[in-house]
Parts: sequence; C-alpha cells; structure tokens
Amino acid sequence: MATREQVRRLLADGLDYQATGRELGIPAGQAYMIATGVAADGSDSIPDQEMAQRDDLLPASQYLSNPPHHNPTAKEQVRAWMKARVAADEQMRTAKRQRTAEPPAIKDPDDSHDAITVLGRQHGQVRYLLKQLQALPSHTTGGSPEHMSQRKSVVDMITVRLSEHETIEEEHFWPAVRKTLPDGDHYADTALEQEQEGKDSLTELGRLDPDSREFDEHVEQFVLQVRKHTAFEELVFLKMREAMSQEDLDRLEATLLSAARTAPTRPHRRAPKRPGAAVKAAAAGAAVLDKARDAAGDRPAKRQGKPERSAQQKTEQKTEQNGEGS
Repeated sequence: MATREQVRRLLADGLDYQATGRELGIPAGQAYMIATGVAADGSDSIPDQEMAQRDDLLPASQYLSNPPHHNPTAKEQVRAWMKARVAADEQMRTAKRQRTAEPPAIKDPDDSHDAITVLGRQHGQVRYLLKQLQALPSHTTGGSPEHMSQRKSVVDMITVRLSEHETIEEEHFWPAVRKTLPDGDHYADTALEQEQEGKDSLTELGRLDPDSREFDEHVEQFVLQVRKHTAFEELVFLKMREAMSQEDLDRLEATLLSAARTAPTRPHRRAPKRPGAAVKAAAAGAAVLDKARDAAGDRPAKRQGKPERSAQQKTEQKTEQNGEGS
C-alpha cells in the first residue's frame, strides 16, 4: 500500500496524480485521496477558504476517479481475433453472405392498404436505407474500399425507390392534392420543388466516386433534403386522409400501385412535373430506357448494399456454380 509520504514525494518531484499513480501501481484517484485525504469522486464538499489555503487540492478531480475508457475492439489484435473467429464460423460466414440492405417488403397480403399507407411505407423503406447508408464508414471517417462500394450500392437502391415514389406522386397523388385540398396548389408546388432538389442530388451522387469527400458532402446534404421532404409530405398525407373518403383512398391506392410497375428507376431532371398526363407519358418512355439500361449494365443497386466483388471472387463464384451444375 502506498504511503502519503511516497505520494507527496512524487508530486513534489513534478509528477501529476496520473503519473504518480502509474509510478506506484495504484489508480490516480487513490493517489489523490492518499495525498489529500479527500475522495476524487467529488463526494466531499470543500469550502472555498480551505481550497485557497491548500495547494494539493484540485478544483475538479472527478476525472481521476473515472479514467478514460479504452474500447478493446479498437485494438488491431482484437480486430484480427474477431476476423479469425468469423472466418472459422460457417454460420457467421453464411449470414454475412446472405445479408443485404434490402428493407422489409411493403405489401402484406393479409394487411389492408390505402393510398396514404402505400406512400408512407415507401417512406419507411427509404428511411431504412438511409440508416444503412449512415451506419457505413465513409471516405471521411476512414472507411475501406468495401465500405465505399456498399455506400454506392445503397445510394443507388435509394435512387430506384425514390424514382418510383416521386413519379407515381407526380402522376396521381399531387393532382389529387390540388383537386382535394383548398391550398392544394401550394402543397403540391412546394413538394415538387423539394423533389427536384432531391433529383439533382441523386444525379450528382450517381456520377461521383464514393471514395471522395465530395460524395460524403452530397450524402449529408441529400439526407437532410429527404428528412425535410418526407416530414412535409407526411403532413400532407394527414390532410388528405382527413379530406378524402376511404373509398377514394382505396381507388387511389390501386392507381398508385399500377403506376409503380411502369415507373422509371432513375431520376430524370428535365421530366415534366405537371399535369399528370404529361408526367405519365414522359415516365413511360423513361421507364423503358431505364429498364433497358438496368438489364444491360451492372448498376450498384443490384448488389443490394453489398460490396462489389473482386475479379478473384467472381471467378470463385463461377467455379462454384459450375461445380454445382455438373
């Protein structure tokens, strides 16, 4: 057990309480208590007069009893051990291979729907993907090439869903808002302006390298845009649910789901926003081109949030598939 004399001698030599504790093999808070007779956790209240008369007391000593916590998972040897454990566990490897960023399905056959429910659940899917995107390490936070590839894929998954969502709104929902609500033109025009900002951001993200600060900055901007826009839309959803009959909402739901099947999968910045007939005609042509591009190319959304495979991994997968087929 360290004595007061030992502690004070080290303090007199110029060591602080942390260094004194390390020298004597005791916690810094214990060194403080031995030297001063006062607990470092702040449980004793020391009058200002006594504080002024003593040079061994600290105005704040709580940090000595609560030293910084060191997370062992940040150590390289711990990470290596964890990777080795995963590599040796077939169930964990299988789970990792099967996991995707795909959000839960919108439509449950046993669940009743109307137009507002459909649009709200599409919002839920986008929020789910945004959480996946923000959880992945970025270029700015030191993410790996695999993380960059995953982020690009998730952004493209969001692009597919928002392209569909906004097109069916422009074709059918916003015309219904204009017709149904007294201030419907204001709500529709505001929403369309916000949607255009989102399309511009998605177009930029589509051309940017995910391993760049510019990509990260556009992601942050886009996330704020989506949050603002979905909050605004959901206010309109409430007003429409109050203003429309259940029968009209059900009919609108069927129209939206039908339009979703032929919606574009990419943002088209110069596409008409109104009236609904012009939007529908433009969307039909854009959808044909988008689906042809999707079929011909290997767009990031197809990976469902997984990193792009290396040439070696593609060769190994082809070999496995050939082996299964023989």
